[in-house]
Amino acid sequence: MKVIFLFVLFIPLFLYAQKPLKKAGLQMMIQPKVSLESGHISNANVSGYKGSVGVTKTRLSINNKIAGISYTSWAFDWKNVAKLPFGDGVHSPITQMHSMRAHVNVPYFFSDKIFIITSLSFKSTFEKETDGSYGGGFFSFASYKLNENHAIQFGAFVNYHPVSTLAMPVISYSYRARQSDGFKFILGYPRTYVGYHLNEPALLRLGVIFSQSVIRLSNDSVVEKSGFIEAEDYMSNIGFSYELNKNFTFESDLLYSIKRNFTIYSKKGDKLSTHSIEPSFGMNFKVRYIF
Repeated sequence: MKVIFLFVLFIPLFLYAQKPLKKAGLQMMIQPKVSLESGHISNANVSGYKGSVGVTKTRLSINNKIAGISYTSWAFDWKNVAKLPFGDGVHSPITQMHSMRAHVNVPYFFSDKIFIITSLSFKSTFEKETDGSYGGGFFSFASYKLNENHAIQFGAFVNYHPVSTLAMPVISYSYRARQSDGFKFILGYPRTYVGYHLNEPALLRLGVIFSQSVIRLSNDSVVEKSGFIEAEDYMSNIGFSYELNKNFTFESDLLYSIKRNFTIYSKKGDKLSTHSIEPSFGMNFKVRYIF
């Protein structure tokens, strides 16, 4: 119901705001790019217990500014499984998880100062079996440009899954967000970002972002057979990106997981327990090629 309500609320505004894109702008928006990303979060204890886990993530994305698809996998390295508050105390609770996602972004323009962007997504996040793993996302915000350097944004974000649906406001203030010299930043929720261009191709950046997802556990899971895990993360980063040329960009980040919570649900969607993982450091690398 939350998804339907927000979608119906924004449809009239989107339709009223739509205006044709200029040819050059349209060509830039449909230009495809491929990204390969790999990251690792170091081993950290489940809070209150001696059992711990480290996570390695790999993501492949193909997209442009209008639409895209991606595949993500997570590999888990558990220590002291006998001292975890879940599982059978013998086997690793989870060894690997997968996610497939498709999305479409649609911009609508009122004027040079006001525009709206909405994003709809469909995804499946699972351990082995995909049935019951499907969910959707809705993200929309309006941006008002105060002047050439300053703008404000507001809107809504919904992450839908039959087991657990998250809805939250989106609000931020941006300064020189599209510039490629000196400082630029976005201050808000669910994302805060600060960047500084050493020169046009070289960018130093730091930020904090919140994410949430619901993962379908396997039919023979030692955590909960055919159950679900809801994961919520607050992740900070400090990093560097460099455009080698107009097509190729390299990014590297030092990560710090501020807060990681996860809730275990039964096959029927009943909440069973909630746990958190202690903060830890990590690294992330990403290469992007624009055709």
